[in-house]
Amino acid sequence: MEIVIANKSHIVYADIICKTIAEAAQVRGTGIAKREPEYVAAKMENGNAVIALEGDKFAGFCYIEAWGHGKFVANSGLIVHPDFRNLGLAKQIKEVIFKHSRTKFPDAKVFSITTGLAVMKLNSDLGYKPVTFSELTDD
Repeated sequence: MEIVIANKSHIVYADIICKTIAEAAQVRGTGIAKREPEYVAAKMENGNAVIALEGDKFAGFCYIEAWGHGKFVANSGLIVHPDFRNLGLAKQIKEVIFKHSRTKFPDAKVFSITTGLAVMKLNSDLGYKPVTFSELTDD
């Protein structure tokens, strides 16, 4: 398994990423935001995403969203393809995207918004601390 900073060469995976996110939202019945392939592709082109691949098969994805001129950074859109769930891949992806966020935005407050208990536990295990929306950026 390889987890890398996504770039233009990974745009071919944008459709499967969006499809996997949509299917996960439907299964969970939660407010996972729908993403369009063009949005995911832009994140890849800008070097603001990581992708996990096993050979040429899509395994997982996460991207960076920045606000307040880079003062606040969210690690968003975490998804693991069903074929690769329950292997610890989400944690590995979160670790890589966090390090990448710190490299690109060294002075930012990094956060992760979630409605899911599994991601909340993962975030806690990785050292994220729960905060209210009022403590985050207002834009």
